Formats: sequence, C-alpha cells, structure tokens
Amino acid sequence: MQDKLLIATRIKKTIEYIEKAICNYPHTEVILKNKIMDSCYDLLELVYKANVHKNDKYMKDLIVRIRMINYYIKVSLDKKLISFKKYEVVGRHLLEINKMTNTWMKNEKEKQSIQSDN
Repeated sequence: MQDKLLIATRIKKTIEYIEKAICNYPHTEVILKNKIMDSCYDLLELVYKANVHKNDKYMKDLIVRIRMINYYIKVSLDKKLISFKKYEVVGRHLLEINKMTNTWMKNEKEKQSIQSDN
C-alpha cells in the first residue's frame, strides 16, 4: 500500500530495514530490541497524528523519537549486535526522516504565520 505521506513511506521502509537488522539479537538484549521496535512504530504513529492534528507537539515528539532510535542503534553497535554498515544505513534513514520532519515543521509554521496575517 502506497502512503500519501512521503515521510510515512520512508518510516515504513526504515522499520523494515531495522526489523531485518535486529532480528538476530540475543535473548539477553530483548529489552533493547523491543525499545528499538516500539520507538519505530511510535514514529509512524506520531507522523499520522501530526498530519491529522497539525500540532507542533507531535512533530517535536517525532524528533525526540528519532534521536532515541539513533541512540538505541548506537548502543547496539557498541555492544557489537549490529555491524557498522547497518549502523550507517540506519543513520542515513533517520537523518532523512529528521530532515523531512524539520522541513514539515518549517512549512507548518509558515502556513500558520500566513493564516494569522490574514
């Protein structure tokens, strides 16, 4: 299913990549694995909420969630649970989502500014 929101499509692709990258975590790291996946799904949920409610809070929460996923992936690298290559790929995905979110926030602020001027 193709999503109308480009950022949602990007997040779904990121989730798919991360799921494959962390599928072989040992049972001792199940909490870290669950934190990563829960945060990924939270990202997608926040995008849809931000789109419906046009609320800056959800977009800011998106940025926080992206940073947390990045941190969890860095911890995974430090524990040698993922390769440096996978770490870089996830980092690029997250960077792109972060840029998209920041652009979206900027555009929403401009729209609100124009509407308040009228």
